[in-house]
Amino acid sequence: MREDPRESINWRRHRQGCPHYRERWFVESDPDIGEPMYQVFCSKNTPPETTEEQERCLASRARCWRLSAAPRNANPGVDIPLTQVRRRRPA
Repeated sequence: MREDPRESINWRRHRQGCPHYRERWFVESDPDIGEPMYQVFCSKNTPPETTEEQERCLASRARCWRLSAAPRNANPGVDIPLTQVRRRRPA
């Protein structure tokens, strides 16, 4: 690839889809001879492999559905990563 899909205007990000999912369409392609109609890129390296998985990518707006469905780490007492925890302001 010559361009970074995360920054290029040629790669489309879906408003309701996963923030890591990008795709670009090939308007002049010929599917009859095997040329792809579009190309998919995932910055988390979890691209969809089936149509059902692609629908999940387009429906999970906040984060990657695969990573959120993956089993948590071995420590069951910690469900939220510390980077996501914010301190409360004193009253």
